[in-house]
Amino acid sequence: MKTKSALVEEVVGLLAAVGDKFDVEMTGGEDDDAERDFMARLCPPRLSAAVRGLPTLSLHLLAAIADGPVSVVGLAARSGQLKGTVSKHVQRLVDAHLVTRRPIPGNRKEVELVLTRDGEHVAEAHRRLHDEMDHGRQDFLAAYGNAELHVLAKVLRDLLAATKVGVRITRQ
Repeated sequence: MKTKSALVEEVVGLLAAVGDKFDVEMTGGEDDDAERDFMARLCPPRLSAAVRGLPTLSLHLLAAIADGPVSVVGLAARSGQLKGTVSKHVQRLVDAHLVTRRPIPGNRKEVELVLTRDGEHVAEAHRRLHDEMDHGRQDFLAAYGNAELHVLAKVLRDLLAATKVGVRITRQ
């Protein structure tokens, strides 16, 4: 039987490993190819290059635009990204003919971003990808009993509620 300190050390290592394994969106790992293949199968063939070539952040911003017309400033707020970063990715989406800029009536300064029909296809494929990923996580966790899931949920809630002081996390 492991000591408490050995178990804590193991859990810390496992949390880091799980984060690395499933953080494909930040790393562009080989699982990213499977995700792009999934989306490409759901789109007309003419959109394959866009689905495979756009950065993941561009696809997430496309999904945010699908929530309704929005300005670049509004999209930055909606996504939690910097305005300059959003502008760069919006230009990629415009160049890929997935998004168009439309003047806002009565406002000569700002434009709103709206999806093109092709943008709607890619945004729907992206939504379905995330639905499929969610179903996979739910199926995976369904193999555990209620008691195990209660403990896991408590640990994860506590981690989310923790604050960072310097380089250490502390309990609330």
